[in-house]
Amino acid sequence: MIITCPHCQTKYQVTYEAIGSVGRKVQCAYCQRAWQQEPVRPEAPPEPADQLFEAMAEDGLDEALAAEEKAVAAELAQRLAAEQERETKPAGELDPAVIRKRQKAFLRRQSALIAHLPLARLRRAARVGGALVLCGLIGLFYFGRVQLVERIPSLAGVYASLGMGVNVVGLDFSNITAQRALRDGKDVLIVSAQLVGLLPDPVAVPPVVVTLLDPAGAAIYEWSVTPSVRDLMAGERSSFDTQLALPPGEAARMRLSFGATAGNVAPRQTTPISGNAGPSAPQAPISPEHP
Repeated sequence: MIITCPHCQTKYQVTYEAIGSVGRKVQCAYCQRAWQQEPVRPEAPPEPADQLFEAMAEDGLDEALAAEEKAVAAELAQRLAAEQERETKPAGELDPAVIRKRQKAFLRRQSALIAHLPLARLRRAARVGGALVLCGLIGLFYFGRVQLVERIPSLAGVYASLGMGVNVVGLDFSNITAQRALRDGKDVLIVSAQLVGLLPDPVAVPPVVVTLLDPAGAAIYEWSVTPSVRDLMAGERSSFDTQLALPPGEAARMRLSFGATAGNVAPRQTTPISGNAGPSAPQAPISPEHP
């Protein structure tokens, strides 16, 4: 049977015989208070064998209560010692995980407070404004590169180093050939190419400058040709050719460029010279070049 302390509600498992038929006074091992325990009638009468041990069970109840009292006292002493140890434990011996958790919580609270200060708002606005200005400069540098190079020709080299050649003329060369030939026993250099329009609006075609280069890339001879077409627009092409009698024998390459433009901004192309030269002008290959 189970009896319950009416003061602290601690429950105990005892036999019916330990209480007896008239009840007895018992003491709680937890709160140390006593009460008169009334008998609890079992549903069925006890067996004869149980009646033989009624007196022994009553003595066993005292022993059980005493053992329970010792166990409860030991548990209370253990809890008290643990609480005292936690109270007297130095701050440096706290669990590192607990310290990190407290630090993170403190930093979150501090950041939340700082974020609402006027100076913090000003810094955020400055960062956003700086990012927008940077994006605008990058967009201008990329999409407005033609206009920038027109105003600052030295930027053409910067774009070329980044692999973004800038053509501010609006014209380009294609199908370039340079060939040596013999005519009337004389060595002749024949140059031909096509001019290509790149812009949607008509672009005036400037003179074309033909430059002969030696194997080291140095210019050794130069002349200009005025194309027959006056202007070109996107999708339009115009052919031109020119000849040079008795070209220099050391010429290795031929370069085409547009005259009357900012030197390093105008598109240039070089091409090898092919064909057979006369006895006084050895054969010199010339290849296309993009400076």
